[in-house]
Amino acid sequence: MTSPNQPEQTGAQAHLDETSNMLRRLPIFKDTPVDVLKLYAYLSQREDFTAGETIIAQGKRSDRMYLIIEGTVSICKERHGRHFFMQSLTDTEFNYFGELALLAEFNWFFSARAITDVKLLSISREAFIKIHERFPEQYPLAVERIVSLRVDRFIDQIDFLLDHLPDVAWKECGIASGKKTKEP
Repeated sequence: MTSPNQPEQTGAQAHLDETSNMLRRLPIFKDTPVDVLKLYAYLSQREDFTAGETIIAQGKRSDRMYLIIEGTVSICKERHGRHFFMQSLTDTEFNYFGELALLAEFNWFFSARAITDVKLLSISREAFIKIHERFPEQYPLAVERIVSLRVDRFIDQIDFLLDHLPDVAWKECGIASGKKTKEP
């Protein structure tokens, strides 16, 4: 309830505040000033996908990052015509994916598929660039956070894969057999 001296919030303002608060929970935007967060919120888009629908197709051009508002997304890598599971991302952990697309254009090196019906918030590279043209002092910190978080995610994915490798893969590397490698 608003006080008599306080104007009632409009639907658009309430949406901006709600979206800004969601973004604030992301490590990328943790210490971002409120005015910059509101600009991200204003330029973001809500996207819905049904269970089984492809969100990102490996090999297609990247252009945005996604924040999971509701649902579960599977991250997979295609190799030799097969899709290999890499990671499951859910709304319970407040997850995101595709953050490197904010920094550079490249072909997606993974696919993302909706496991359940999914609601996402996306931020395009174009919006990211516009915001940092207006607030250039925020750019170095944003880049550092994105790269750091991506490295953490790579480590998590590699650890998952290593935990599930068959013994034959370790033997091929000479690790399981105890063979020592020559030092250069």
